[in-house]
Amino acid sequence: MTDTTPASMPATLAGLVLRLDQARITGVRETGTETGTVPASRYADPAHWQREQDALFAQWPIVAAHSSEVPAGSALPFDALGVPIVITRSADGLARAFFNVCRHRGMTLVQCDGPEPAKAKPCKTLVCPYHAWTYGLDGALRHRLHADAFDGLDPATLNLVELPCSEAGGLIFVKRTPGPAFSAAGFLAGLDAHLDWLGLADMRVFRKVDHVYPANWKLTADAFLEGYHIRVLHRDTIYPFFADAFTVNMHAGPHQDTLAIRRAAFEALEAFDTPRDRYALCKLATPTQLIFPNTFVIWHPDYVSLIGMFSPAPDAVRWVHTMLIPPDRTGDDWVPHWEKTFRLIEETVFQQEDIACATAIQRGLASGANTNLNMGRLEHEVLRFHRGVDAAIGGTLVPPA
Repeated sequence: MTDTTPASMPATLAGLVLRLDQARITGVRETGTETGTVPASRYADPAHWQREQDALFAQWPIVAAHSSEVPAGSALPFDALGVPIVITRSADGLARAFFNVCRHRGMTLVQCDGPEPAKAKPCKTLVCPYHAWTYGLDGALRHRLHADAFDGLDPATLNLVELPCSEAGGLIFVKRTPGPAFSAAGFLAGLDAHLDWLGLADMRVFRKVDHVYPANWKLTADAFLEGYHIRVLHRDTIYPFFADAFTVNMHAGPHQDTLAIRRAAFEALEAFDTPRDRYALCKLATPTQLIFPNTFVIWHPDYVSLIGMFSPAPDAVRWVHTMLIPPDRTGDDWVPHWEKTFRLIEETVFQQEDIACATAIQRGLASGANTNLNMGRLEHEVLRFHRGVDAAIGGTLVPPA
């Protein structure tokens, strides 16, 4: 490993690469310092689920969309947090979020059309389909049909209800509860530099799925926080490309960045230089960012999985997977490649393996066979994640401003 870190790569990410190389050279896996348990009730208890809703999903910044999903002059409906929200981007380029609710009679302003995941709609204003009250993309009330019939109603009090919203690293964050503004960059606690170096903001959406499965949301999150299962669960799909349970992790506030070492890294005869770009890095390892509490960004060799794990019920996860591809590979000639790739990762690896495992565990929890789930030292990041959830509920972990 050379001592000179390219200026374009954040030092924290270069440090992860150095640890990856040491693990490769020594053959020693990084593990946690302790084993532990997670109470089975954390995945099934309605009271605990409600505490998560109140403390996490109602108060913390949540990734609502990739930046490219909301171009200037458009509006994107978003309801995965249990309330109707609309994200807009006006001509000034600023992403904003509002309750997707008309201030007249409460009608939804921007509808989700059909069963497919919502897409942003080009628009100059938001027009209520009930009585045509009209709002700017900045949320300001612009027009009321027969305004003279509303004696005593001050139009200045009838703008859309704005929600805290901020953007960084190619991601749009929103809080579902009105309140003071926050900084997405501050919230990411340094991970935005990793996302910027990797080029997340430049990626483009190829496909998006939005499904609900019968498993607690943390069961799907658990699977992305350890490499212990890859050798067995993914034996015939992705394990041939990975080393067995070799991962290195970096913490950034409540978030984390992980490099899962690929077999190709072990084929190098000498210490490798710091990768010059994301393609070089992704030949050696798969970077995965957990953006606490419920978002994962997974960097495959030539595309990205942006996954939101939402919680509509104690025993249900709303799985929103957005497949992002490089901007120079969006032409028609690339479509067959991306279609095949999408089917492999979403319909096979995720649905038939990771999600199927989570739903099977949920059924097992209902039996009462286990009062706790046991975690070894190769699953230490799962324990950290659950402690973070508990700390957020208890008020000892708060999001950075």
